[in-house]
Amino acid sequence: MTCSKVHRDSKPSDSAYWARPTSLSRDSMPTLIGIRPSFMMMLLLLVIRQRRGFRSRWGIMLCRRAEINRCLPGALSLQKSVRHIVDFDRPVRPHSDSMKWNRYAGSGPEVLPAWVADMDFLTPAPVRDAVQQRLQGAPLGYAEAPQALLEVFRARMQRLYGWQVEQEWVVVIPGVVPGLFGAVRTAGNAGDAVITQTPNYHHFFGAAEFSAQQLLPLPNHLQGGRWEMDFDQLPQLAGQGARSFLLCNPHNPLGRVLTRRELSQVAEFCLQQNLLICSDEIHAELILDEDKQHIPLASLAPEVAAKTITLVSPSKAFNLPGIGAFALAVIPDASIRGTFAQRIYGLAAHPGALSYAAALAAWRDCDDWLGQLLQYLRGNRDVLEQRIGAMTGISMAHVEATYLAWLDVSALELENPFQHFLAHGVALSDGTPMGDRNFLRLNFGTTRANLEQILSRMERALGAG
Repeated sequence: MTCSKVHRDSKPSDSAYWARPTSLSRDSMPTLIGIRPSFMMMLLLLVIRQRRGFRSRWGIMLCRRAEINRCLPGALSLQKSVRHIVDFDRPVRPHSDSMKWNRYAGSGPEVLPAWVADMDFLTPAPVRDAVQQRLQGAPLGYAEAPQALLEVFRARMQRLYGWQVEQEWVVVIPGVVPGLFGAVRTAGNAGDAVITQTPNYHHFFGAAEFSAQQLLPLPNHLQGGRWEMDFDQLPQLAGQGARSFLLCNPHNPLGRVLTRRELSQVAEFCLQQNLLICSDEIHAELILDEDKQHIPLASLAPEVAAKTITLVSPSKAFNLPGIGAFALAVIPDASIRGTFAQRIYGLAAHPGALSYAAALAAWRDCDDWLGQLLQYLRGNRDVLEQRIGAMTGISMAHVEATYLAWLDVSALELENPFQHFLAHGVALSDGTPMGDRNFLRLNFGTTRANLEQILSRMERALGAG
């Protein structure tokens, strides 16, 4: 074996060491969908034999067609020709390192968690296979985002939203939260102000607070059973020193998908006030209402894109938060992009090789899994809305997107709503850090049976007063 052969077989596509510009050779060209032709021939023979009911002389039972995807390396996906039915009702025993299941485990007997935003479902099989293949394929040295990952992302944005993203716009970052902090610090300095919706994911508030900037809240109000931003408040916020507008769409915890009209109102105000917009779109692929469509804010117009930082990640839709932080910031303006890269430098470590492998597999190979997930979550959402609607003292608006519900418990007049339900075996998210102590957030990204148990315990908690 020659030295050149060793190098060629051992270097991963994400290697920061090996990925410097080099001339292409025939040996360095990728093989078809990541496997060798000889393996393709073997696969073809296996499928032919299986269809004839053939059992090989080595006594190896061939895989059923529905299991082919799980029997092949992660680089190969046959989802277009073979549909694998995902069993989301299958109970998954949480690992001992699960923050979601461990945080309140000692607070009472068998506390059921419905708080932090991850799901109780196995990560898609192609993602698990891709991570395993990456572990076995090369050293875990410093890594940079593979070109294939960036190309798959750009193609996905074009296909899903008609949004053309140029590669030079994309900045790889270690998660959406560092992106929020980086955007606030890109737009302003200590003493400036930040506008954001309330209630909101608590890190939106933290991005202002820990950057020593003032928070200017833009309230959401319930109008006709739907949460809407109070745009009448915008003139009052103008001229108060704001330098940025942090937008969450789809919204966590309100479950709203903003319309083109709403997005245009936000964009128009920000352009008039010369504000940098940071749009967190991490839940974009979790649209539950089939008549709704996510619209990237930056896709509205070139002048809007020039003032926007868009944050995206596959971690919510494909249940990847535990693999390591990874997100992309799409920043069309070169000057803003350069400042952002400086401000975010050192806030957190760079993403690693496993997070790149997982993200690539999720965006490239897991659309069928995602489609089945959305159908299951719609069912959970419908069960939740029906049962909450029958409870006295709790109400909720319709959830258009995400797997998070914002529950109004103000009518219960509880001193501490979070502790009340925790004492009855349900861990919800306290609404206080998100902007309203009279609300709780419920994560319904779990099995139907588990959701039913959570709701039954909440009913008993109401009876206990």
